[in-house]
Amino acid sequence: MTFEKGNFLFKEIEDSKFRIKLSKNPAWKNLGDDTFSTKELKEAAEFRKFADEKCESILRKRLQEYYNIGVPILKKDINFLDSHQIEGLHHILSRKRSYLAHAPGAGKTAQAIIASFYSIGTGKILFIVPPSLTKNWEREIWKFSDLLDIWPEYEIISTLKEIIYRAKIIICPDSLLSRKDINDKLLEIDFKFIAVDEASRFKDPFSQRSLSFYGGKFDKISYKGLYLNARYVVFLDGSPMPNRPIELWAPLYALDPESIDCLNYDDFGYRYCGARPNERGVWEYKYSSNEKELQEKIQKNFMHVVNEDRLNHPERLRSIIVMNEDVRSIDQKNWEKSSIALFNTRNKIKEEFSRGEMAHFRKELGLRKTKWVAEYVEEKLEKEETILVFTWHRDVCDKLALLLSKFSPILVKGGMGNKERELAISSFGDKNQRLLIGNIAAMGRGHNLPQASRCIFAEFSWSDETNKQAEKRASRKGSVKKKVRCDYIVCPDSMDEIILNSLFRKEKRVRKIIG
Repeated sequence: MTFEKGNFLFKEIEDSKFRIKLSKNPAWKNLGDDTFSTKELKEAAEFRKFADEKCESILRKRLQEYYNIGVPILKKDINFLDSHQIEGLHHILSRKRSYLAHAPGAGKTAQAIIASFYSIGTGKILFIVPPSLTKNWEREIWKFSDLLDIWPEYEIISTLKEIIYRAKIIICPDSLLSRKDINDKLLEIDFKFIAVDEASRFKDPFSQRSLSFYGGKFDKISYKGLYLNARYVVFLDGSPMPNRPIELWAPLYALDPESIDCLNYDDFGYRYCGARPNERGVWEYKYSSNEKELQEKIQKNFMHVVNEDRLNHPERLRSIIVMNEDVRSIDQKNWEKSSIALFNTRNKIKEEFSRGEMAHFRKELGLRKTKWVAEYVEEKLEKEETILVFTWHRDVCDKLALLLSKFSPILVKGGMGNKERELAISSFGDKNQRLLIGNIAAMGRGHNLPQASRCIFAEFSWSDETNKQAEKRASRKGSVKKKVRCDYIVCPDSMDEIILNSLFRKEKRVRKIIG
């Protein structure tokens, strides 16, 4: 029998006297040491404990040996790893499927890269990442090795087929998984290790990227999923449940169904998602229930959680700054008044609903706020602060940059190339470069900007996890600050204020399950 929950160096930890009994009692994987009722189940629980201890000792020994003998693939000493990162490495390498739910800034990228180097077996390494983070991952990999062949170097690509098959490490934007030609090529490759960054982007089981990765798990047609190509698969995300428990079902059911007793979508929804019928009598899974039970199940074997309390990062102090004037147009006030029920329905507050009139008035409000925001930013800059300003719309970025031009702001927004973006950000924090303005999509993830003493949100995302990711650009390891202030500027009585208050309330629900 293959020891699924501890297959790191399985041949070294297999004990033959338990093998036959375990094969007859697969339920051993979900048992605690105090829940057995028969001799066989007791032996199964003992085997699991033995195997986990073996895995841990082997991992610790192997890490130390690799660093002591100076394996050329690595350029860093083991001392740079924090205790939670060592735990994360053990978690990844001691099971085939795993999930690191570590707070932003906890070093998930480093853990995945090092684990991929130590993973046993043959085959290539695949990192599936958001398109905006490909360059960041390439840069992180080079921190650990300068002997690896990495794809892609986007500026020199001539043929995807030639470079994909040649590279030892493939960095693939998750958007490419929806392209059948790319997905077919990836399915032909033998991977020993696959890591998926920002894994909550795979929460919708029926999106094209999810169907490509998970395969026929959720479709009526049976076909192979990309994750089956690898000995190890690890999901990485500081916010695995952006809004509600149903978003956890797809990765749990695909990668570790036993952790949730193999519940299908509806059964999971009834049990953990506060199922309620809507006005048409259709059951909806927009809430949460049995939070403690779900937390214990998913964190028992599959999900390794490190919350922000364990990190030596500056404390983030979140504040809502209400403007002393209402800058909305008459048309917007009338529209918001007629649409107030929508804003008060917390579960409908999503970026994807920001279309039509809502999109128009959301952008108009952002532009109308810029004069007040610019004055607020200027006041803080005059106190020698170093500031990150976040917006949602590019046009709002441009207008703020114009209003604050005397401070020579650095501007980072969508549409910039990776190299152009990295070059702009690299100068932030210099004596004359204390202001960086960017939209959240371009600047909210993947960049370490501990120079900043304050984050100011002229506009914000309607997903609070996205906002927190942006805040964490300034709250990083190695910062000398004790606190980072995060100011959200809202127009009084507007959709801004209603939605932001709703997001802050929703954060409490997430903490009950993820921690």
